[in-house]
Amino acid sequence: MTTLPRIFPNTSRVLSRTRCLSWLSSSCRSYSKKIVKENDIVLLKHRNNPSAPIVTGKLRSGRKTTLSATSNWRDGIENDHIIGKELREVVTSRKGVHYRILEPTLAEYTDCSPRIVTPIYSQDASLIVSLLDLHPTPPRPNDTNEDRLEIFEAGTGHGALTLHLARAIHAANPPAPIPVPIEPTEVNNTQLEQNLAIDKTWREARRAVIHTLDINAAHSQHAAQVVKNFRKGLYFPNVDFHTGTIEEYISRRMAEPEDPFLDHAILDLPSTHEYFEIVSKAMKTNGTLIGFCPSITQINSCVLLTKQKNLPLFLEKVIEIGGAVGGREWDVRLVTPRALKNESGEKKPAVDAVGEVEDRKVSETSNNRGEMVCRPKVGGRVSGGGFVGLWRRITPFSQ
Repeated sequence: MTTLPRIFPNTSRVLSRTRCLSWLSSSCRSYSKKIVKENDIVLLKHRNNPSAPIVTGKLRSGRKTTLSATSNWRDGIENDHIIGKELREVVTSRKGVHYRILEPTLAEYTDCSPRIVTPIYSQDASLIVSLLDLHPTPPRPNDTNEDRLEIFEAGTGHGALTLHLARAIHAANPPAPIPVPIEPTEVNNTQLEQNLAIDKTWREARRAVIHTLDINAAHSQHAAQVVKNFRKGLYFPNVDFHTGTIEEYISRRMAEPEDPFLDHAILDLPSTHEYFEIVSKAMKTNGTLIGFCPSITQINSCVLLTKQKNLPLFLEKVIEIGGAVGGREWDVRLVTPRALKNESGEKKPAVDAVGEVEDRKVSETSNNRGEMVCRPKVGGRVSGGGFVGLWRRITPFSQ
């Protein structure tokens, strides 16, 4: 080290500046300042109690956010006490309870925002999206690829899964146009028509889109508002909301002169198996069909239907979600047992195609062609939670 300053005279000066810069960087805050503004949505988390956080509505001056409306404990915070503060600052409620102001993550927003139906919780929605294995590519100049990624979701519900899907495909679309603002008291039909024309052109040029359908108009409107309110509508332009039945939507799209248009489909509604046939007609080869069912017997019904109607769908996996067993894979398949009689005339246990003795204690559904094997691949039986079946579209549908 004694020869280093002799060889490089300016070394000590450089090192001293480096240490100075290092000290400055370490003394800086690890997050950027962000001031809460009017119409923002924030997360209020109790400073000491790890209870469920509260997602506010749009903060409007002169109003208050209700924290608790029970008969024994009524509390709230004036919005004016939140507006103008920085994220991570502490605000005090009317009862003297301290809450920290945070920006809600996608998971916190979908799990804690007001609802009118039970949502698909964030950990389950993330798992379902991961099963689709989406890899959207950003738009490039002079890109001649005109293929559009289209995902169909039947059963919009709360809009939690819709929002997760919209985020997953967001990179594929160019930035949405910002409409020219028009004053509420101003009558400017020309500017309004121009804004609508620009929006229509952009929507037609989208490279990825989520089609979400719900039979209940109130549910669809609520879900649209949930998606629109997250991060000032960042992912809202990626979604088209529809109201009606699956038959009406698929039939209308298939009546147009185009080939099967769906890359993926997710069915989250009662009697899921009843819609497998019509949805498979609209799916591209190698497309993914996901059925979300509350019970394993409904997955069985889907498996039996695909066999009985010879649908071009191959079951790749069944996963249990919810609770402490989220993501566990199940073995669900239709087998033909070989019942062999021994010398005493009693039947031996049924053996499946790979020679494994079937456990009669597990759930089974019999039919005239075989039996349904239905059990966890690892561990014992459990109760509760839901089940996700993933089918792959394998061959063109025979008319």
